Amino acid sequence: MERNRYLFIVVCISFLTVLFSPGIMKNVRGEEGKPTVEKKAGETSTKDKFSKEKEDFKRRAKERLDVLDKKIDELEAKTKEIGSKAKAEVKQEMNELKVKRAELNRDMNNLEAKSKSKWEKAKQKIQDAEDKLEEAYNKVRAKVTSD
Repeated sequence: MERNRYLFIVVCISFLTVLFSPGIMKNVRGEEGKPTVEKKAGETSTKDKFSKEKEDFKRRAKERLDVLDKKIDELEAKTKEIGSKAKAEVKQEMNELKVKRAELNRDMNNLEAKSKSKWEKAKQKIQDAEDKLEEAYNKVRAKVTSD
């Protein structure tokens, strides 16, 4: 009876060892490890599509920000030419514009860490921030060009 118990324990341990070590044994098809799902030609996984969408969005957002940065620099050069009364008001608005740009830059850097579940919310936040930055730019530009 005692011998049967030890034999049972040895068989169970052997079974568990084989069960949890797929690298030691080959599967039925003769392949090592877990079977893989083969991609058909031209097919991309969901993860690849998400990565591509994320990279495309970041590229477009960066291009839009680069254009806005150039416009802001040009606007800053024009503010030096306006009268002193309007200059103080425009200077304050230019500083606010630069703060918004810095916040947007921080959000763009944090976009790297976003998971797929948080991506849409983060993407919308970036788009809204870009829109507000452009709106603020247009407001300042209107004051500079009218004076």
